[in-house]
Amino acid sequence: MAATSDADRDFIAQAMPAFISEAAEQIEAIEALLLELEEQPDNRELLDSLFRCAHTVKGSAGIFGLSRVVDFTHHVETLLDKMRDGDVALTPDINTLLLQCNDQIKYLVDTALDEAADTQDQKDLRADLIVQLTALSSGTSAVAPTAQTSAPEAADVPSNSGPAVWTISARFGPDTFRNGMDPLSIARYLGGLGNVVAMKCGIDTVPPLVNINPESCYLSFVMELESAASRDDIEGAFSFVMDDCELDVQAPETPGQKLARAIESIPETPRLGDMLVQVGAVTPDKLAQVLSTQEHTAGMPSVPKAKIGDLLEAQAGVPAEAVQAALGKQQKIKEAVTATEERYIRVQADRLDAVINLLGELVIAGAGATMLARESRQINLLEANLHMNSLIEEIRNGTLGLRMVPVGETFSRFRRVVRDTAASLGKEVNFEIVGGDAELDKSMVEKIADPLMHLVRNSLDHGLEPPQERVAAGKSPQGKLVLSAQHETGAILIRIEDDGRGINRDRVLQRAWNKGLIEAGVVPSDDVINMMIFEPGFSTAEQVTNLSGRGVGMDVVKRNIESLRGSIKLLSNPGHGLIVDIRLPLTLAIIDGFMVGVGRSKFVLPLETVVEVIEAAGRNVRVDASGRHCLELRGAMLPVVRLRSLYGVETQHTDRVSVVVVNSDKGQYGIEVEVLLGQQQTVIKPLGRLFKSVRGISGSSILGSGEVALILDVNSLGELVTSTKHHHGVSA
Repeated sequence: MAATSDADRDFIAQAMPAFISEAAEQIEAIEALLLELEEQPDNRELLDSLFRCAHTVKGSAGIFGLSRVVDFTHHVETLLDKMRDGDVALTPDINTLLLQCNDQIKYLVDTALDEAADTQDQKDLRADLIVQLTALSSGTSAVAPTAQTSAPEAADVPSNSGPAVWTISARFGPDTFRNGMDPLSIARYLGGLGNVVAMKCGIDTVPPLVNINPESCYLSFVMELESAASRDDIEGAFSFVMDDCELDVQAPETPGQKLARAIESIPETPRLGDMLVQVGAVTPDKLAQVLSTQEHTAGMPSVPKAKIGDLLEAQAGVPAEAVQAALGKQQKIKEAVTATEERYIRVQADRLDAVINLLGELVIAGAGATMLARESRQINLLEANLHMNSLIEEIRNGTLGLRMVPVGETFSRFRRVVRDTAASLGKEVNFEIVGGDAELDKSMVEKIADPLMHLVRNSLDHGLEPPQERVAAGKSPQGKLVLSAQHETGAILIRIEDDGRGINRDRVLQRAWNKGLIEAGVVPSDDVINMMIFEPGFSTAEQVTNLSGRGVGMDVVKRNIESLRGSIKLLSNPGHGLIVDIRLPLTLAIIDGFMVGVGRSKFVLPLETVVEVIEAAGRNVRVDASGRHCLELRGAMLPVVRLRSLYGVETQHTDRVSVVVVNSDKGQYGIEVEVLLGQQQTVIKPLGRLFKSVRGISGSSILGSGEVALILDVNSLGELVTSTKHHHGVSA
């Protein structure tokens, strides 16, 4: 027995990480569903999905013996069940309560392996939540289901057409006799309310005769009662034994409801008409007639094609409940087929990272083989090497694609942040997510989440005005915040846009003068002024709040984005809003690069930034008033960076130089190089401490020969070109 227990403990220990991971997914789904339900409170499908998620967490926790999770989630599940039955209507207050309960479930799952981490504050909070859940579930809360008080359901009131058949299931507790109650008298009382159509006693709880205790009650029964009584009248018969009885009173079914129940039980049939024929809702001849009518209307260009369900209701008299049940089953069949086709396998992130690291080594080895093949000048070897490189590229694209995930998963987390932050600030916000299906490297998504969170909160706190201030400014009281994503060439653009105040240019400039960031009296461009908010310790807040005001955070946001080889740009329209643009590379691992040489040094440019290459020899070179090296290109002046001057590269001066024209956030400019080494796959390696402070360098790469090439940061170099402070470093 001890060996079995040890085996069970080993199994639980091994499977627990999988449970925590799956539970986290369900908890995220619960939050997303609650936020959707807030906008669509009458959506039954969302409510059913919400119940299934909570039930899944509870059931999985029960397998692992996590009683704290099971007990608390049970209360949540009970309230959700009441909501599904229509006994409790969803209100903003209940939605807030359920979101708080979901936070508590997350806390319990996170501390599942360490019960000692469950603090007294959390226990008190959990107890308070349970009290509120119980009050709502029992109907003693002040929150009233308005839909029921104004229009009671037909199931609670007898039909005008006469008596209906109720199904009553009762299981009495063992102390029923000891408490002086007689179940048979209750059955006789029910018989007085109408006609007992059928009654069946349960024997599953009756022990063997030798073990029967004559003072204990083992009785249970299921009764079908034809009566004009209401639900309250029937439940009133059990009022004195309610504490010792498990009671289930099922409402009478209409013909349509009976057909709907029959449809749920039939085997999967993809066509709606076939389902209705199987349960007898319509005859085959009538179905054929309706289908003929549908085809006839479809041939009329001026008449929209009629839906088969609407025609079956109008022409064949099929109850609406039966049609809706068939449509629902049809949708479930489609979803099941899709789920079967889109099969997934859960892989640990560390294993995937290890594969990508090996892929990087394979790319480097392939580059070395290519170099040797070129030196050998053997045609067969060159062709074989070319085929191998094409396969490596396909493997690279496929493997990196495994780490690509939709950014919408990260964006969805912000719905709760926006909701809670706006409520705490007393602001009304319409939050929109656009382009959530755009994909980004998972490691990038994880690292960009915190900067995005800070920027979203900053828009809510500083950008969007309170309702009264917006109305005074001629705006709608509800602010707008849009989080969007879209692909650009080799990169992804993430945009945070609001219709709030924008950046107060004068206040930022004054604060920059006061802090000595800009020489007093000097007025730089709007772009420079706006970017001041990313300086360490910079803040324009009038007072410190829980969200902002200490000048900590925005500088970290910029630093974290730049560490991902990304860039951030602000576009402010004072009084009308602010746009924050974040550009990120799609992956952190491997890129297509264009390699160039200066002296004995080699540099790599991201291929998607390269526009063209021009021969610079013999062209007119000019130096503008600020000392910037420029080149005339098709009638326009092109700023040029000389890498040998910028980085002090030792080289023999030669007139045969080329200029690589690249695109950056600041526009096009040129990079002067001596040797063009062509396109190749580049494995990005992190920079050492020595190079982290060097402007214009974003990473390094190991070449097939074992040499190290530096990867140029095109956007950072573009800032050097346009900045008057650094012209001496980029000119001749």
